[in-house]
Amino acid sequence: MALTSAGQVLLASSAVFLGAAYWVGRGVSRRASPGKGTSTLVVLIVFALIALFVPFSYWTGQALYALATKPMYDATVVGHTSEYRDYEEKDSRGRTVRGQRLMHTAQVRFVGPDGEPLELPNSVASTEEPVEGAPLRVVYAPGDRAATELSARSVGLWLGASVMLFILGYCLWATVWYALGHPMAGVQAFGMAFVFRFLLPGITLLMALALGYSALKYFVLGNPDDFPLWVACLCTLFTVALLPLLVLLFTPGKRKKRR
Repeated sequence: MALTSAGQVLLASSAVFLGAAYWVGRGVSRRASPGKGTSTLVVLIVFALIALFVPFSYWTGQALYALATKPMYDATVVGHTSEYRDYEEKDSRGRTVRGQRLMHTAQVRFVGPDGEPLELPNSVASTEEPVEGAPLRVVYAPGDRAATELSARSVGLWLGASVMLFILGYCLWATVWYALGHPMAGVQAFGMAFVFRFLLPGITLLMALALGYSALKYFVLGNPDDFPLWVACLCTLFTVALLPLLVLLFTPGKRKKRR
């Protein structure tokens, strides 16, 4: 039985990743524990970092490039398909919960590049049931099997993936830097700056905007999502509670002067 091209790429890339992981793991082991052999655990951890970072960086870059360069079309939701999908998540006590969740994929219709109407599935599945007749902006190129949704949630999804890949890349870079024997003070300073100057302020700001927008929709826009009053009150309370933290995170200079 012959391997497909995808199988050949998988085997070749796995071999390259494993070789790179062994080289980095050997350097880390020598610096952390001189005189001892290469740690298998370190090699496996580095291999996991490389195997996650390289392919997902390629796929995420391809997706963002497609969103930025493909032609845009105004589509209309004409139906949807539904299916149960397996999920795994942590509950409030840290226990792993497994089950199935009903996911909906919208079918959209729009006029394609040749002037002919096209009907394709949307690229984003959601737990919310799509509303027929709702407008949706998509990007599409001839040959695509799905219309890629162009919205705040689709862009936010890929930007969130980019942040996670940046963190993975930072961990991988720090590991390689350590294996090469270089000083770690600059790497540590960069990581602290990223967390406290970008990641934490960004996440806090997004939380405040999301909660504040939910409260705004209830009290100003006529509650289009039919939220109960207690949800709007909680959103308002948490938005106000986050404001002092936002001021603290975005004014580090004033905090240093007070010290």
